[in-house]
Amino acid sequence: DRRRPSMFGATQATEVATGPALKAAYTVAQHVGGKVSLFSATRPTVGDGKLLNREGAGGAANGKGAEGGGLLAPACDFYKTLAVDCSKQQLCIDVWACHSAYADLATLALLARHTGGSVQHFPAFSDVAAGERLSRALQHSLTREQGLEAVMRVRASRGLRIAAFYGHFFIRGVDLLALPNVDEDKSFAVEIAHEENEIGASTACLQAALLYTTTSGERRIRVLTLELPVTSALNSIFDSADVDACVSLTARLAAEATLSASPLTGAEKLQNACLEALRAYRSLCPPHAKTTAALLLPENLRLLPLYTLAAMKAALYASPAEARADERAALIATIANASATEATVLAHPRLFQAYPPLEKGPNGLPAPLPLSAQSVQTNVAYLLDDGAQLSLWFGRDVPSEMLQAAFGWPSLQGVDLATLRLLPPNTSPVAAEIHALVDAARVGRPAGWTPLRVLVQGTSDTPFVRALIEDQTKQMMSYPEFLLHCHRYILSKA
Repeated sequence: DRRRPSMFGATQATEVATGPALKAAYTVAQHVGGKVSLFSATRPTVGDGKLLNREGAGGAANGKGAEGGGLLAPACDFYKTLAVDCSKQQLCIDVWACHSAYADLATLALLARHTGGSVQHFPAFSDVAAGERLSRALQHSLTREQGLEAVMRVRASRGLRIAAFYGHFFIRGVDLLALPNVDEDKSFAVEIAHEENEIGASTACLQAALLYTTTSGERRIRVLTLELPVTSALNSIFDSADVDACVSLTARLAAEATLSASPLTGAEKLQNACLEALRAYRSLCPPHAKTTAALLLPENLRLLPLYTLAAMKAALYASPAEARADERAALIATIANASATEATVLAHPRLFQAYPPLEKGPNGLPAPLPLSAQSVQTNVAYLLDDGAQLSLWFGRDVPSEMLQAAFGWPSLQGVDLATLRLLPPNTSPVAAEIHALVDAARVGRPAGWTPLRVLVQGTSDTPFVRALIEDQTKQMMSYPEFLLHCHRYILSKA
Protein backbone atom coordinates (compact mmCIF):
# COMPACT_ATOMS: atom_id res chain seq x y z
CA ASP A 1 0.00 0.00 0.00
CA ARG A 2 1.67 3.21 -1.17
CA ARG A 3 -0.28 5.24 1.37
CA ARG A 4 1.22 3.49 4.37
CA PRO A 5 4.45 5.56 4.72
CA SER A 6 2.45 8.80 4.89
CA MET A 7 -0.61 7.58 6.83
CA PHE A 8 0.73 8.77 10.19
CA GLY A 9 3.30 11.29 9.01
CA ALA A 10 1.62 14.19 10.77
CA THR A 11 0.60 12.43 13.97
CA GLN A 12 1.46 14.02 17.31
CA ALA A 13 0.93 10.81 19.31
CA THR A 14 3.99 9.62 21.22
CA GLU A 15 2.55 6.56 22.96
CA VAL A 16 3.68 3.13 21.75
CA ALA A 17 1.25 0.16 21.77
CA THR A 18 3.62 -2.74 21.09
CA GLY A 19 1.45 -5.33 22.84
CA PRO A 20 -1.73 -4.67 20.82
CA ALA A 21 0.31 -4.59 17.60
CA LEU A 22 1.78 -8.00 18.39
CA LYS A 23 -1.65 -9.40 19.22
CA ALA A 24 -2.92 -8.13 15.87
CA ALA A 25 0.00 -9.81 14.09
CA TYR A 26 -0.75 -13.03 15.98
CA THR A 27 -4.41 -12.91 14.93
CA VAL A 28 -3.48 -12.43 11.28
CA ALA A 29 -0.72 -15.05 11.08
CA GLN A 30 -1.81 -17.77 13.54
CA HIS A 31 -3.53 -19.79 10.81
CA VAL A 32 -0.43 -20.06 8.60
CA GLY A 33 2.53 -19.67 10.99
CA GLY A 34 5.84 -18.23 9.86
CA LYS A 35 7.85 -15.33 11.25
CA VAL A 36 7.04 -11.94 12.76
CA SER A 37 9.72 -9.23 12.85
CA LEU A 38 9.22 -6.69 15.63
CA PHE A 39 11.01 -3.39 14.98
CA SER A 40 10.99 -1.43 18.19
CA ALA A 41 12.47 2.03 18.73
CA THR A 42 10.60 3.02 21.91
CA ARG A 43 9.62 1.24 25.10
CA PRO A 44 5.94 0.08 25.06
CA THR A 45 4.01 2.72 26.98
CA VAL A 46 0.31 2.01 26.48
CA GLY A 47 -2.08 -0.94 26.20
CA ASP A 48 -1.37 -4.59 26.92
CA GLY A 49 2.26 -5.21 27.74
CA LYS A 50 3.14 -1.62 28.58
CA LEU A 51 6.45 -1.33 30.41
CA LEU A 52 7.70 1.17 32.96
CA ASN A 53 11.15 2.70 33.05
CA ARG A 54 12.88 0.47 35.59
CA GLU A 55 16.36 1.80 34.95
CA GLY A 56 17.98 4.47 37.12
CA ALA A 57 16.56 5.29 40.53
CA GLY A 58 13.53 3.06 40.04
CA GLY A 59 15.70 0.12 39.02
CA ALA A 60 18.02 0.56 41.97
CA ALA A 61 15.06 0.48 44.30
CA ASN A 62 13.60 -2.81 43.13
CA GLY A 63 15.76 -5.24 45.05
CA LYS A 64 18.67 -6.29 42.87
CA GLY A 65 18.45 -3.29 40.57
CA ALA A 66 21.59 -1.74 42.04
CA GLU A 67 23.62 -4.63 40.63
CA GLY A 68 21.61 -5.01 37.44
CA GLY A 69 20.14 -8.45 38.20
CA GLY A 70 16.62 -7.15 38.83
CA LEU A 71 16.57 -5.31 35.51
CA LEU A 72 17.31 -8.57 33.69
CA ALA A 73 14.21 -10.24 35.11
CA PRO A 74 11.03 -9.74 33.02
CA ALA A 75 8.75 -6.98 34.23
CA CYS A 76 5.54 -8.84 33.33
CA ASP A 77 4.26 -12.16 31.93
CA PHE A 78 2.46 -10.69 28.92
CA TYR A 79 5.27 -11.26 26.42
CA LYS A 80 6.09 -14.76 27.64
CA THR A 81 2.42 -15.77 27.44
CA LEU A 82 2.14 -14.32 23.94
CA ALA A 83 5.37 -16.07 22.91
CA VAL A 84 4.09 -19.44 24.12
CA ASP A 85 0.85 -18.92 22.19
CA CYS A 86 2.87 -18.02 19.09
CA SER A 87 5.01 -21.13 19.48
CA LYS A 88 1.90 -23.32 19.56
CA GLN A 89 0.78 -21.74 16.27
CA GLN A 90 4.26 -22.12 14.67
CA LEU A 91 5.00 -18.39 14.81
CA CYS A 92 8.57 -17.19 15.41
CA ILE A 93 9.31 -13.63 16.55
CA ASP A 94 12.54 -11.76 15.86
CA VAL A 95 13.17 -8.61 17.90
CA TRP A 96 14.95 -5.72 16.22
CA ALA A 97 15.71 -3.22 18.99
CA CYS A 98 16.66 0.25 17.73
CA HIS A 99 16.25 2.20 20.96
CA SER A 100 17.97 5.39 21.98
CA ALA A 101 16.82 5.07 25.60
CA TYR A 102 16.00 2.27 28.04
CA ALA A 103 13.50 -0.12 26.44
CA ASP A 104 13.37 -3.08 28.89
CA LEU A 105 14.86 -5.43 26.33
CA ALA A 106 15.05 -8.11 29.02
CA THR A 107 11.24 -8.33 28.87
CA LEU A 108 10.88 -7.95 25.10
CA ALA A 109 13.52 -10.63 24.51
CA LEU A 110 11.10 -13.25 25.87
CA LEU A 111 9.35 -13.06 22.50
CA ALA A 112 12.42 -14.47 20.78
CA ARG A 113 13.51 -16.74 23.64
CA HIS A 114 10.37 -18.91 23.56
CA THR A 115 9.70 -18.90 19.80
CA GLY A 116 13.15 -19.77 18.44
CA GLY A 117 13.79 -16.20 17.34
CA SER A 118 16.72 -13.86 17.70
CA VAL A 119 17.42 -10.41 19.17
CA GLN A 120 19.24 -7.78 17.11
CA HIS A 121 20.36 -4.78 19.15
CA PHE A 122 21.13 -1.38 17.60
CA PRO A 123 21.64 0.99 20.55
CA ALA A 124 21.29 4.72 19.81
CA PHE A 125 20.34 3.80 16.26
CA SER A 126 20.96 6.27 13.46
CA ASP A 127 20.68 5.59 9.76
CA VAL A 128 24.11 7.08 9.07
CA ALA A 129 25.98 4.98 11.63
CA ALA A 130 23.99 1.73 11.64
CA GLY A 131 21.75 1.81 8.57
CA GLU A 132 23.95 -0.53 6.52
CA ARG A 133 24.27 -2.96 9.40
CA LEU A 134 20.49 -3.10 9.84
CA SER A 135 19.91 -3.49 6.10
CA ARG A 136 22.41 -6.32 5.72
CA ALA A 137 21.24 -8.11 8.87
CA LEU A 138 17.61 -7.95 7.73
CA GLN A 139 18.51 -9.17 4.25
CA HIS A 140 20.40 -12.10 5.75
CA SER A 141 17.50 -12.90 8.09
CA LEU A 142 15.06 -13.10 5.18
CA THR A 143 17.24 -15.02 2.73
CA ARG A 144 19.18 -17.55 4.84
CA GLU A 145 18.36 -21.24 4.85
CA GLN A 146 15.67 -22.00 7.40
CA GLY A 147 13.21 -24.67 8.45
CA LEU A 148 9.62 -24.17 9.57
CA GLU A 149 7.34 -25.95 12.05
CA ALA A 150 10.32 -27.82 13.52
CA VAL A 151 10.65 -30.04 16.56
CA MET A 152 13.87 -31.53 17.89
CA ARG A 153 14.62 -34.31 20.34
CA VAL A 154 17.99 -35.40 21.74
CA ARG A 155 18.49 -38.96 22.97
CA ALA A 156 21.30 -40.64 24.87
CA SER A 157 22.34 -44.24 25.51
CA ARG A 158 21.30 -46.14 28.63
CA GLY A 159 23.17 -44.79 31.63
CA LEU A 160 23.09 -41.20 30.37
CA ARG A 161 20.34 -38.61 30.53
CA ILE A 162 19.70 -35.15 29.16
CA ALA A 163 19.94 -32.83 32.17
CA ALA A 164 19.24 -29.46 30.54
CA PHE A 165 18.81 -27.62 27.24
CA TYR A 166 20.08 -24.12 26.45
CA GLY A 167 19.01 -21.89 23.58
CA HIS A 168 15.88 -20.26 22.16
CA PHE A 169 12.97 -22.72 22.10
CA PHE A 170 9.89 -23.86 23.98
CA ILE A 171 9.91 -27.30 25.60
CA ARG A 172 6.89 -29.50 25.06
CA GLY A 173 6.66 -32.23 27.62
CA VAL A 174 10.06 -33.23 28.95
CA ASP A 175 12.50 -33.29 26.04
CA LEU A 176 10.79 -32.10 22.84
CA LEU A 177 12.04 -28.71 21.66
CA ALA A 178 9.43 -26.73 19.73
CA LEU A 179 11.07 -24.55 17.08
CA PRO A 180 8.61 -22.58 14.93
CA ASN A 181 11.64 -21.45 12.92
CA VAL A 182 15.16 -22.86 12.84
CA ASP A 183 17.98 -21.50 10.71
CA GLU A 184 21.69 -21.86 10.05
CA ASP A 185 22.64 -19.30 12.72
CA LYS A 186 20.93 -21.02 15.67
CA SER A 187 22.81 -23.26 18.09
CA PHE A 188 21.64 -25.29 21.06
CA ALA A 189 23.60 -26.64 24.00
CA VAL A 190 22.75 -29.86 25.82
CA GLU A 191 23.97 -30.80 29.28
CA ILE A 192 24.37 -34.56 29.74
CA ALA A 193 24.49 -36.28 33.13
CA HIS A 194 25.05 -39.82 34.36
CA GLU A 195 22.17 -41.90 35.64
CA GLU A 196 22.52 -44.08 38.69
CA ASN A 197 23.07 -47.14 36.55
CA GLU A 198 26.60 -47.54 35.22
CA ILE A 199 27.11 -47.56 31.46
CA GLY A 200 27.59 -51.21 30.57
CA ALA A 201 28.74 -50.89 26.95
CA SER A 202 32.15 -49.84 25.68
CA THR A 203 30.61 -46.98 23.70
CA ALA A 204 27.78 -44.52 24.22
CA CYS A 205 25.66 -42.81 21.59
CA LEU A 206 24.05 -39.39 21.38
CA GLN A 207 21.42 -38.66 18.76
CA ALA A 208 19.69 -35.44 17.73
CA ALA A 209 16.66 -35.65 15.42
CA LEU A 210 15.23 -32.52 13.80
CA LEU A 211 11.87 -32.70 12.02
CA TYR A 212 11.10 -29.61 9.94
CA THR A 213 9.45 -28.24 6.81
CA THR A 214 11.53 -26.57 4.12
CA THR A 215 10.51 -23.22 2.65
CA SER A 216 9.41 -25.16 -0.46
CA GLY A 217 6.94 -27.22 1.61
CA GLU A 218 8.85 -30.52 1.95
CA ARG A 219 8.68 -32.28 5.31
CA ARG A 220 12.12 -33.62 6.23
CA ILE A 221 13.93 -35.19 9.16
CA ARG A 222 17.61 -34.78 9.86
CA VAL A 223 19.30 -37.18 12.26
CA LEU A 224 22.79 -36.74 13.68
CA THR A 225 24.28 -39.62 15.64
CA LEU A 226 27.55 -39.53 17.56
CA GLU A 227 29.24 -42.60 19.05
CA LEU A 228 31.88 -42.07 21.71
CA PRO A 229 34.08 -44.50 23.65
CA VAL A 230 33.36 -45.04 27.34
CA THR A 231 36.32 -44.87 29.70
CA SER A 232 36.95 -44.99 33.43
CA ALA A 233 40.18 -42.99 33.04
CA LEU A 234 39.43 -39.32 33.66
CA ASN A 235 42.69 -38.37 31.97
CA SER A 236 41.14 -39.45 28.69
CA ILE A 237 38.31 -36.96 29.25
CA PHE A 238 40.77 -34.08 29.59
CA ASP A 239 42.77 -35.30 26.58
CA SER A 240 39.61 -35.20 24.45
CA ALA A 241 38.17 -31.95 25.81
CA ASP A 242 37.08 -29.20 23.39
CA VAL A 243 37.86 -25.80 24.89
CA ASP A 244 35.38 -24.00 22.61
CA ALA A 245 32.57 -26.31 23.71
CA CYS A 246 33.53 -25.80 27.37
CA VAL A 247 33.48 -22.02 26.96
CA SER A 248 30.13 -22.13 25.14
CA LEU A 249 28.41 -24.26 27.77
CA THR A 250 29.81 -22.40 30.79
CA ALA A 251 28.89 -19.07 29.16
CA ARG A 252 25.28 -20.22 28.81
CA LEU A 253 25.22 -21.49 32.39
CA ALA A 254 26.61 -18.18 33.64
CA ALA A 255 24.07 -16.22 31.57
CA GLU A 256 21.24 -18.26 33.11
CA ALA A 257 22.66 -17.56 36.58
CA THR A 258 22.76 -13.85 35.74
CA LEU A 259 19.10 -13.93 34.76
CA SER A 260 18.00 -15.73 37.91
CA ALA A 261 20.33 -13.96 40.36
CA SER A 262 22.83 -11.22 39.42
CA PRO A 263 25.80 -10.53 37.11
CA LEU A 264 28.14 -11.21 40.04
CA THR A 265 26.63 -14.69 40.43
CA GLY A 266 27.18 -15.35 36.73
CA ALA A 267 30.83 -14.28 36.89
CA GLU A 268 31.40 -16.47 39.95
CA LYS A 269 29.90 -19.43 38.09
CA LEU A 270 32.39 -18.94 35.26
CA GLN A 271 35.31 -18.76 37.66
CA ASN A 272 34.23 -21.76 39.73
CA ALA A 273 33.79 -23.94 36.65
CA CYS A 274 37.36 -23.16 35.56
CA LEU A 275 38.85 -23.66 39.03
CA GLU A 276 37.12 -27.00 39.59
CA ALA A 277 38.17 -28.33 36.19
CA LEU A 278 41.82 -27.46 36.83
CA ARG A 279 41.65 -28.83 40.38
CA ALA A 280 40.28 -32.13 39.10
CA TYR A 281 43.06 -32.34 36.51
CA ARG A 282 45.81 -31.78 39.08
CA SER A 283 44.38 -34.55 41.26
CA LEU A 284 44.93 -36.95 38.34
CA CYS A 285 48.55 -35.97 37.73
CA PRO A 286 51.34 -38.28 38.98
CA PRO A 287 53.06 -37.29 42.29
CA HIS A 288 56.29 -36.13 40.62
CA ALA A 289 54.36 -33.66 38.44
CA LYS A 290 52.76 -32.07 41.50
CA THR A 291 56.13 -31.06 42.91
CA THR A 292 56.48 -28.30 40.31
CA ALA A 293 55.52 -24.77 41.28
CA ALA A 294 53.84 -24.19 37.90
CA LEU A 295 50.12 -24.38 37.27
CA LEU A 296 49.27 -27.74 35.69
CA LEU A 297 47.05 -27.36 32.63
CA PRO A 298 45.70 -30.07 30.33
CA GLU A 299 46.94 -29.58 26.77
CA ASN A 300 43.47 -29.19 25.26
CA LEU A 301 42.36 -26.77 27.99
CA ARG A 302 45.51 -24.67 28.31
CA LEU A 303 43.54 -21.62 27.15
CA LEU A 304 40.61 -22.22 29.50
CA PRO A 305 41.85 -19.77 32.19
CA LEU A 306 42.40 -17.07 29.55
CA TYR A 307 38.95 -17.55 28.00
CA THR A 308 37.35 -17.67 31.46
CA LEU A 309 38.94 -14.38 32.52
CA ALA A 310 37.92 -12.83 29.20
CA ALA A 311 34.32 -13.95 29.68
CA MET A 312 34.29 -12.58 33.24
CA LYS A 313 35.38 -9.18 31.90
CA ALA A 314 32.56 -9.05 29.33
CA ALA A 315 29.99 -6.26 29.49
CA LEU A 316 27.43 -8.75 30.79
CA TYR A 317 29.27 -8.89 34.13
CA ALA A 318 30.55 -5.31 34.23
CA SER A 319 29.45 -2.71 36.76
CA PRO A 320 26.14 -0.88 36.14
CA ALA A 321 28.11 2.24 35.21
CA GLU A 322 29.90 0.38 32.40
CA ALA A 323 26.99 -1.55 30.85
CA ARG A 324 23.29 -0.76 30.69
CA ALA A 325 20.56 -3.33 31.28
CA ASP A 326 19.51 -3.46 27.61
CA GLU A 327 23.10 -4.19 26.55
CA ARG A 328 23.27 -7.07 29.03
CA ALA A 329 19.92 -8.48 27.85
CA ALA A 330 21.09 -8.37 24.23
CA LEU A 331 24.32 -10.18 25.15
CA ILE A 332 22.39 -12.93 26.93
CA ALA A 333 20.27 -13.46 23.81
CA THR A 334 23.39 -13.54 21.62
CA ILE A 335 25.12 -16.09 23.86
CA ALA A 336 22.00 -18.29 23.81
CA ASN A 337 22.19 -18.67 20.01
CA ALA A 338 25.98 -18.61 19.51
CA SER A 339 27.88 -21.66 18.28
CA ALA A 340 30.92 -22.94 20.17
CA THR A 341 33.45 -21.03 18.07
CA GLU A 342 31.31 -17.87 18.10
CA ALA A 343 31.03 -18.02 21.89
CA THR A 344 34.82 -18.10 22.15
CA VAL A 345 35.22 -15.01 19.96
CA LEU A 346 32.50 -13.22 21.94
CA ALA A 347 34.43 -13.96 25.13
CA HIS A 348 37.96 -13.51 23.78
CA PRO A 349 38.22 -11.00 20.88
CA ARG A 350 40.84 -11.28 18.16
CA LEU A 351 43.40 -8.47 17.73
CA PHE A 352 45.35 -8.02 14.48
CA GLN A 353 47.87 -5.46 13.34
CA ALA A 354 46.37 -3.62 10.37
CA TYR A 355 49.16 -1.14 9.57
CA PRO A 356 52.01 -1.54 8.92
CA PRO A 357 50.87 -4.87 7.41
CA LEU A 358 52.30 -8.15 8.67
CA GLU A 359 52.74 -11.49 6.93
CA LYS A 360 49.40 -13.27 6.62
CA GLY A 361 48.47 -16.91 6.97
CA PRO A 362 46.35 -19.09 4.66
CA ASN A 363 43.18 -17.49 6.06
CA GLY A 364 44.32 -14.02 5.00
CA LEU A 365 44.92 -12.89 8.58
CA PRO A 366 48.16 -12.22 10.45
CA ALA A 367 48.86 -13.95 13.75
CA PRO A 368 46.57 -12.58 16.50
CA LEU A 369 48.19 -10.44 19.17
CA PRO A 370 47.84 -10.80 22.95
CA LEU A 371 45.01 -8.68 24.33
CA SER A 372 47.26 -6.43 26.39
CA ALA A 373 48.31 -2.79 26.26
CA GLN A 374 51.87 -4.07 25.85
CA SER A 375 50.88 -5.27 22.36
CA VAL A 376 49.64 -1.82 21.33
CA GLN A 377 51.85 0.91 19.87
CA THR A 378 50.71 4.46 19.32
CA ASN A 379 52.04 4.62 15.72
CA VAL A 380 50.23 1.47 14.58
CA ALA A 381 46.66 0.70 13.47
CA TYR A 382 44.89 -2.43 14.74
CA LEU A 383 41.77 -4.40 13.85
CA LEU A 384 39.73 -5.80 16.74
CA ASP A 385 37.11 -8.52 16.17
CA ASP A 386 34.85 -8.99 19.21
CA GLY A 387 32.42 -11.37 17.51
CA ALA A 388 29.73 -8.74 17.02
CA GLN A 389 31.63 -5.81 15.53
CA LEU A 390 34.96 -4.96 13.93
CA SER A 391 36.86 -1.98 15.30
CA LEU A 392 39.65 -0.27 13.37
CA TRP A 393 41.74 1.49 16.03
CA PHE A 394 44.35 4.12 15.25
CA GLY A 395 47.07 5.21 17.65
CA ARG A 396 47.57 8.93 18.13
CA ASP A 397 50.93 8.81 16.31
CA VAL A 398 49.81 6.97 13.15
CA PRO A 399 51.42 8.76 10.15
CA SER A 400 49.21 11.28 8.38
CA GLU A 401 50.18 9.66 5.06
CA MET A 402 48.51 6.44 6.16
CA LEU A 403 45.31 8.25 7.19
CA GLN A 404 45.27 10.16 3.90
CA ALA A 405 45.62 6.92 1.93
CA ALA A 406 42.93 5.10 3.95
CA PHE A 407 40.33 7.85 4.46
CA GLY A 408 41.36 10.87 2.41
CA TRP A 409 42.02 12.86 5.60
CA PRO A 410 45.51 13.72 6.89
CA SER A 411 44.13 13.78 10.46
CA LEU A 412 41.04 12.36 12.15
CA GLN A 413 40.85 15.15 14.71
CA GLY A 414 37.42 16.80 14.46
CA VAL A 415 36.14 14.17 11.99
CA ASP A 416 32.83 12.47 12.82
CA LEU A 417 33.99 8.88 13.30
CA ALA A 418 30.41 7.54 13.09
CA THR A 419 30.20 8.61 9.44
CA LEU A 420 33.82 7.89 8.50
CA ARG A 421 34.30 5.23 5.83
CA LEU A 422 37.34 3.62 4.22
CA LEU A 423 38.17 4.71 0.70
CA PRO A 424 37.52 2.08 -2.02
CA PRO A 425 40.18 -0.65 -2.34
CA ASN A 426 41.41 0.65 -5.69
CA THR A 427 42.19 4.08 -4.23
CA SER A 428 45.53 3.17 -2.65
CA PRO A 429 47.58 0.14 -1.54
CA VAL A 430 46.85 1.04 2.09
CA ALA A 431 43.08 1.05 1.52
CA ALA A 432 43.33 -2.23 -0.41
CA GLU A 433 45.35 -3.82 2.42
CA ILE A 434 42.86 -2.81 5.11
CA HIS A 435 39.87 -3.88 3.02
CA ALA A 436 41.46 -7.31 2.50
CA LEU A 437 42.09 -7.67 6.23
CA VAL A 438 38.52 -6.66 7.10
CA ASP A 439 37.07 -9.06 4.50
CA ALA A 440 39.17 -11.92 5.88
CA ALA A 441 38.00 -11.19 9.43
CA ARG A 442 34.37 -11.25 8.28
CA VAL A 443 34.65 -14.76 6.85
CA GLY A 444 32.67 -17.26 8.91
CA ARG A 445 30.67 -14.71 10.85
CA PRO A 446 27.03 -15.73 11.50
CA ALA A 447 25.45 -13.07 9.29
CA GLY A 448 28.25 -13.14 6.75
CA TRP A 449 28.95 -9.44 7.36
CA THR A 450 30.17 -7.67 10.47
CA PRO A 451 29.94 -3.87 10.83
CA LEU A 452 33.14 -1.85 10.96
CA ARG A 453 33.68 1.21 13.14
CA VAL A 454 36.67 3.52 13.45
CA LEU A 455 38.19 4.35 16.84
CA VAL A 456 40.98 6.78 17.67
CA GLN A 457 43.21 6.52 20.71
CA GLY A 458 41.87 8.68 23.51
CA THR A 459 38.65 9.51 21.63
CA SER A 460 35.74 7.26 22.64
CA ASP A 461 37.90 4.14 22.36
CA THR A 462 36.47 2.51 25.50
CA PRO A 463 35.36 -0.64 23.59
CA PHE A 464 38.96 -1.18 22.46
CA VAL A 465 40.44 -0.64 25.93
CA ARG A 466 37.84 -2.96 27.48
CA ALA A 467 38.86 -5.70 25.04
CA LEU A 468 42.43 -5.75 26.44
CA ILE A 469 41.39 -8.45 28.89
CA GLU A 470 44.91 -9.52 29.89
CA ASP A 471 45.43 -6.22 31.71
CA GLN A 472 44.32 -5.37 35.22
CA THR A 473 41.17 -3.28 35.71
CA LYS A 474 39.64 -1.61 38.76
CA GLN A 475 37.43 -4.63 39.43
CA MET A 476 39.31 -7.55 37.85
CA MET A 477 42.72 -9.19 37.93
CA SER A 478 45.23 -9.29 35.09
CA TYR A 479 45.84 -12.60 33.32
CA PRO A 480 49.08 -13.41 35.25
CA GLU A 481 47.27 -12.57 38.50
CA PHE A 482 44.35 -14.81 37.56
CA LEU A 483 46.70 -17.72 36.81
CA LEU A 484 48.29 -17.21 40.22
CA HIS A 485 44.83 -17.10 41.80
CA CYS A 486 43.94 -20.41 40.12
CA HIS A 487 47.18 -21.99 41.29
CA ARG A 488 46.69 -20.91 44.91
CA TYR A 489 43.11 -22.16 44.92
CA ILE A 490 44.13 -25.57 43.59
CA LEU A 491 46.93 -25.90 46.14
CA SER A 492 44.53 -24.98 48.95
CA LYS A 493 42.23 -27.84 47.89
CA ALA A 494 45.00 -30.42 47.48
